[in-house]
Amino acid sequence: MKIFICEQDPYRAKLIQDLLGIYNYRIVTVSHISDLFRKAHFQRPKIIVVDETFIENSPRDFFRRLRKDPITAKIPVIFISNKSSNIFTEADNLTEVVHEPFKIKNFRHYIDRWTIFRSLHLQN
Repeated sequence: MKIFICEQDPYRAKLIQDLLGIYNYRIVTVSHISDLFRKAHFQRPKIIVVDETFIENSPRDFFRRLRKDPITAKIPVIFISNKSSNIFTEADNLTEVVHEPFKIKNFRHYIDRWTIFRSLHLQN
C-alpha cells in the first residue's frame, strides 16, 4: 500500500518514513505541493499524510484544491497539526486531524482505519 508523506522538513519526513516503514507500507515523500498533485496522478496513493507546515497558504485552499481534483478527491488525508486548536474547521469525511505530539501506535491506527477498515466497510 502506497502512502504519501507531505513534509518539507527532510528529517521529519525521514522519521515518519522510518516509523511507518516497519509496517511494510510503500512510502513516498513529497516536499512541494506541486509535486503532490503531479505524483498523485501517476502513483495513486491510498492515503496522504500532510503536515501543516507543508501547506504554503491556507489549509482551506489546499483542501479545496485537493477535493476538486478528480484523482485526489477520494483519497483519505491525515492532517498533522502542532496547534491545539483545530485550524481546519471544514473537515470532510475523508480528512482526519491529528494533533502533535502523538504516539506512533495511535498513528498506525489512523492509517489502518483508512485502509483496512474502510475497505471492509466498502465490501459490505
